Amino acid sequence: LGVFLFLIVGFFVWKFYFRFLPPVPHKSIVISLPFAKEDDNLIFINPMGETDHHKPPQGHPGLDFGWHHPAPLRAVADGKITKIEEHPPKGFGEMEKIYNVEIVSGIYAVRYEEIAPSSALKVGMNVKQGDILGRGGKYDQPGGLGIYYSTHWEFDYDTVIFDRLCPLTYFDPNSFSRINAIWDKVGQTYNGQFPEICSGFYKGKDK
Repeated sequence: LGVFLFLIVGFFVWKFYFRFLPPVPHKSIVISLPFAKEDDNLIFINPMGETDHHKPPQGHPGLDFGWHHPAPLRAVADGKITKIEEHPPKGFGEMEKIYNVEIVSGIYAVRYEEIAPSSALKVGMNVKQGDILGRGGKYDQPGGLGIYYSTHWEFDYDTVIFDRLCPLTYFDPNSFSRINAIWDKVGQTYNGQFPEICSGFYKGKDK
């Protein structure tokens, strides 16, 4: 019984304090942004760790990207599609059926939620960095403010033990420069309580 309790306690210590360490020796990955430079004119980024609309202490577990136009979403690294599942409605005024797509690359997983995937996408198929996966989900803003398109994007280790990673140190130099320039333009909504792209619980959770 003592050994069993030790293992249980050890698991939760690992889960909640060391979960951002890699589970096995591995080569780190270099990723790009999930959209091309011509679509850098975002209308918002919802940062990681935001707790205005998400439960603390962790808060928002990924990044939301939004546009006024249907920007193509792209694979950020080579990998295999491991999941395509319908996204349940959450009262955001969805105008179409939307899906969640998961791509695994080595020990890393990339998740695109609330997207309209390409009809060519199939579970088990391999994708290359830059391949078009679909576009953001289509939404009707409350109050007659018009249509926008957005996706929720997550990056993490592909294991049940570890949680989401802040992607900033994994971006190639060009993508890192682009996302910081975009944040400088559209991050004003959160620059008070959440002044960084990875704020709060997720600040520094990148290794």
